[in-house]
Amino acid sequence: MKSAPLDQVQLIERSLRCFACGIIGILPGIGLPFAIVALGECLRVSLRKGAQLNPAERYLHWGALGATAGLLLTIVLAAALAIKLSWIR
Repeated sequence: MKSAPLDQVQLIERSLRCFACGIIGILPGIGLPFAIVALGECLRVSLRKGAQLNPAERYLHWGALGATAGLLLTIVLAAALAIKLSWIR
């Protein structure tokens, strides 16, 4: 089932929400929920954009990039912590 495309205002608002959450999502650990929200907004905008031009497309991409970087940083730090704790035993 295909959803209706977003109107221009919703498109811009969701792109800016993705950017704001993506910037906070860069923080390892605490930014994890924000990164997930940012990637969800990015996916939602990408799927429901339709043929419209998104004036906030840059913000959408930078938000997704920040969220992805935050997720990867969290995974790397969690793996490093797990390795460090395994050496202690």
